Amino acid sequence: MLALAGVAVANGKGAKTYRADLAPVNPAATTAGLPTVVGKSQLVDGKKNNKVSLHMRNLAADTTYLWHVHVGSCAATGAPVAGWTYRTQDAMGNGTLTSNAAGNANTKGKSASFNAGAQSFSVNVHVATDTNGLPAGTIIACGDLLQKKP
Repeated sequence: MLALAGVAVANGKGAKTYRADLAPVNPAATTAGLPTVVGKSQLVDGKKNNKVSLHMRNLAADTTYLWHVHVGSCAATGAPVAGWTYRTQDAMGNGTLTSNAAGNANTKGKSASFNAGAQSFSVNVHVATDTNGLPAGTIIACGDLLQKKP
């Protein structure tokens, strides 16, 4: 009971929740043999603790992908947002996501400095290496982070 009250208080003090449904970016996902890749992401913009989670399905089995939060929408993607530390990441600071044998993957990240303000953001997933004719870095899935109404 106390834990639930604590969550309610934390959310009542300015934390904003954003959610995204990730869909294939065509033709890239289809070219990579992933026409049904789907996912969900949630970002919580708190006063001190910011976190993002990513859950993907129907990826290629046992494959590593790159992902991150971007400024802008999927239609007009800007630069990756600085200041995020992902559960696993490469030397460039990109989050890494490795699918299991069924093609599913989950991961998360955190930031002490993120502040959404009035900007829009999106989450995207890229191939990490050349895959089925797609160069490394090609976006295969994207979702716009939209604020969840209280």
